[in-house]
Amino acid sequence: MGNDNLPTISGETGRAVAESGVARAREAYERFAEAGEMALNAFEASMAQSFEGWRSVMGSSRETAHQLTDSNVAGARRMREQWDAAGARLYNAFEDNAVHAMAAMREIGHRMLVASDTNVRASLDFADRVAKAADAREVAALNIAFLQEQARRLTDQMVDLHQTTGRLAREAAARTETP
Repeated sequence: MGNDNLPTISGETGRAVAESGVARAREAYERFAEAGEMALNAFEASMAQSFEGWRSVMGSSRETAHQLTDSNVAGARRMREQWDAAGARLYNAFEDNAVHAMAAMREIGHRMLVASDTNVRASLDFADRVAKAADAREVAALNIAFLQEQARRLTDQMVDLHQTTGRLAREAAARTETP
């Protein structure tokens, strides 16, 4: 049952409108992906600055300890040397763990971003093909193929993420077991 109050739009006009919408969505996503990459780079730079700050604080704490204990007797010197050694071990362990943790977070984050980007691009490609489909039968065939492909892709991505996190956890455990 038709509605005589609605304007008639040709199939070609509808297809052109759909293709234009997909193109605009793709452009918007490209800008979003670029902004996400910039944010990730800014986060990494910020973390690097934090580690530099920690190095500065540790260095100034050592200098203060040197100045205070240099005026004391030999026993204080031994205490300072022990303090320095313990502080150096603590700092080195902290820095080593932080470096490894950041590398692990970066690897997992990168894999998730790549997977998300792949999925969004596949969805945009699918929308583009649907907009160009000749009829409902072609749309149904495209939909079935896309769902099968997407299920396979998501499974592969989850397996990859599981293997990556497992490997990173084993590496972290091995580092804590090593003296």
